[in-house]
Amino acid sequence: MLYLTQKPRLHTTETHRALRAADGYLYLGLVDDALGELNRIQKPERDDSDVLLSRIRVLLHMKKWTSAEALSGRGEKLHPQEGEFTVQRAFALHQMKKSAAAEQAIMAAPEWIRRTGILHYNLACYQARLGDISQARECIDAAIQMNAGIKKNARLDPDLQALWN
Repeated sequence: MLYLTQKPRLHTTETHRALRAADGYLYLGLVDDALGELNRIQKPERDDSDVLLSRIRVLLHMKKWTSAEALSGRGEKLHPQEGEFTVQRAFALHQMKKSAAAEQAIMAAPEWIRRTGILHYNLACYQARLGDISQARECIDAAIQMNAGIKKNARLDPDLQALWN
């Protein structure tokens, strides 16, 4: 599943099937099965951005933050035009309690990500965890202005609870 971009990509039939199966398994919470599907993909396509992103999402669900961060960094180098690698890397850093590094990573995101609200939402989480509630509030307000749908998630996000208390 592509989260930030919706560009169709060409894959072999086997890779396409494995990616769809991995997404389905991940949706059902069957992370080992999802990883098994991704492991079936042949080497020539393992560095494809869709394959890397799918593997990163599995690693994030498994809470393997260090592996997800490292693979996201690799994806950034291999596919600099694909901004989701930056977002996922920053998220992994944040989960590792490295919010300052996460903020630095997300600030290097491509300009188009700044127009989605995702960048500002993530910055709000990082600032809240770092204890700068006023900056976190400014960031979440900017994110909500760009995408009103973010407000519902923000109210439920444990990183942002200090904003609502």
